[in-house]
Amino acid sequence: MKSCLTAVLLASFFIHAASPAQEFTVPYSIKATERTENLPPYVAPPSTNLYNGNPNFKVGWGIDSPTGFVSIDGEVWVIFNLGNQYGTHVKVARFRGRDFEHTERQPDGAIDIAEKGISTHFCGGMWYDTSTGTLYAPIHCEYERNISPPAGWTRKKTRLASSTDKGLTWKLEGDILTDSMPDSGDWLRFSGSYFEAGPADFDFYVDTRGGYSYIFACNAYAPKSGGMNNFLWFNEVARCALSDKMAPGKWHKFCNGTWTEPGLGGKASKVCMSSYSIYGRIIYSDSLRKYLRLGVCLGVIDKRFTNLGFGDGSVVVSFCDDLSKQNWSPMVKVLDNPGNDRFGFTVADATARDPFVCGKTLHAYNYWLYNLPSRAIDITLEPGATPAAGYPKYGSFAYEPLPESGDSIVSRRTRIAGCDEPETVYSGLWKVKRDTNYFQGQAMECGVPGSSVEYSFDGSGIYWRAVADTNGGKADISIDGKFAETVDLYFRDALPNQFAFIKTGLDPARRHTFKATIRSDRNPGSYGTVVRHMAFEVASESDRASAGFSGEMGKNHWRYQQLVGKEYRDLHFFEFVDVDVKDSQTGVMKKQQVFANFWGDGNGCTLGNRYQSLRAVRTWRAPHDGLVRIEGNAAIENDGGSGLTASIVHDSRVEWSSTLKPGVVSGHHDIVLRVSQGSEIRFIASGETNDSGARIRWDPVVTYSTNQH
Repeated sequence: MKSCLTAVLLASFFIHAASPAQEFTVPYSIKATERTENLPPYVAPPSTNLYNGNPNFKVGWGIDSPTGFVSIDGEVWVIFNLGNQYGTHVKVARFRGRDFEHTERQPDGAIDIAEKGISTHFCGGMWYDTSTGTLYAPIHCEYERNISPPAGWTRKKTRLASSTDKGLTWKLEGDILTDSMPDSGDWLRFSGSYFEAGPADFDFYVDTRGGYSYIFACNAYAPKSGGMNNFLWFNEVARCALSDKMAPGKWHKFCNGTWTEPGLGGKASKVCMSSYSIYGRIIYSDSLRKYLRLGVCLGVIDKRFTNLGFGDGSVVVSFCDDLSKQNWSPMVKVLDNPGNDRFGFTVADATARDPFVCGKTLHAYNYWLYNLPSRAIDITLEPGATPAAGYPKYGSFAYEPLPESGDSIVSRRTRIAGCDEPETVYSGLWKVKRDTNYFQGQAMECGVPGSSVEYSFDGSGIYWRAVADTNGGKADISIDGKFAETVDLYFRDALPNQFAFIKTGLDPARRHTFKATIRSDRNPGSYGTVVRHMAFEVASESDRASAGFSGEMGKNHWRYQQLVGKEYRDLHFFEFVDVDVKDSQTGVMKKQQVFANFWGDGNGCTLGNRYQSLRAVRTWRAPHDGLVRIEGNAAIENDGGSGLTASIVHDSRVEWSSTLKPGVVSGHHDIVLRVSQGSEIRFIASGETNDSGARIRWDPVVTYSTNQH
């Protein structure tokens, strides 16, 4: 049955960057009409996964990646995988015709891959170099797939393949985009609880007017252990001069306004279409003189992997004047379709022959897996006004920094203070709201107008973590008694990871005060005035043990040792360990590999991101002279371990010590010391116990004071 939907929405294209995304408008009306009939099998696979009953034709795995096409000698060629993406001899389907919707199947092509365990996905489009008759295709690759689980995701990178016979045979040219630490095993060298999954799942775009090809990759901060958080997906972009033929080593990533970071091992910053990004495709409209990026919000939930993300899968678009500057507008909705679960897109001009340039009309083919029916969305843009989709201002970030990132907010240096921080002052009736997705599992909430939360701090910047939700209210923010802005905490989904307010550039030599006061008015969509304060992050030279933990000795100023007599010896890092387990059916003991991610001696002494066993020593080495504050709580992790002692030793002097009791957080410390460059502060677990598995739960924080007097 043919379905049809038309949407025309209304609002100004340019506003000051500091204004909320909700106030943004574009000067176009958007008319979108759906079609579901007579679409080709590479965007609308039959439910049997067969094409004309042919058992040798499988459309990917129900199209779990976008389909690309290219124009060669006046004909459209569609090329994509035949379902064996993880093999070493990878077959590709080839279709040729007058346009994207009208093609005939050609003999299958293939590419041979030397390595096992790495995927080969033709998913992001192609470029045909008419001067040499060479077809180039970037390749999405997944590798080290054995780490997921326990990791939330596999590792990813982008390769390049070429063909001189229109896709019948392919040659692998090599890697063109990787994460900043791409080698085998490097995922546990990343700092803290996350690793960079890598740039892939991309959109490929050729900008002949500018002379570059672009890859807009989907990257993510994936947990080393645990489920994926879709809020932590993001876009990054790299480009290569067309004269360089997309060659390995010729790509450069966009990082904080420049294109100087290498594609191989370089860093990149987030590219946002408001505070989030888009999973979709780019096309240039020569009538609008703008680039369009069309798809779904990158953080939308994919229920195969997680329930943490945006629930709205509406089709959105963002506009850009200059790809060299990446000045993307906030998203506006093409189709207000929250329940959409089709995440794959192919775009084309009005004739369905050009994937890179259109006029005021275009086609967007929208599909995913077997989430049928697939559809074509025929889009026309006319003068008018369309409001932004209303995504929050700043975006979502993990509760710890990722120093390896090139993004200034992701790699921020801050000290995080939870909602129960003693320096936090509440006015009004606030109560605890518990949620496993919150920092430390809790927030303080209040919906009474006039109530406030206040926090005084030393530092050059403040980042406020306040949860947005369906009953979120508004709050007036002041810094040092001066009004800064009004924050709207309403959103149609719960957003636990967002920054609601950021203020940087403050005088680091003076003390500042942040205050948020609940307003009586609210967003028209909200059913409440609730403010949920979760945490503050203060710009500081601060090192939290868990956030700096990695498989690299000395990284982030932390070393991992054990005390043997009076000697401190370095421990060894373990990625996985073998344990003996009994087979539930046969009763026979067998070896099973389990995730470790700890430092140890192989004989019972272990030290992880937030714990350490008897004799384990976590050592912080001062990068320069200064006054440091050392905060933390030490507690015995299980019921055993009576007699364990937690101690802080500065060089050879004991500065603090506490004998711990089971079930009690008995080791609180908050001390200030003056350190010299190279001096060491050791956090030592010692004592007498008969429990060989006794561990101390301890996540100390060392912060340099901005006031050195």
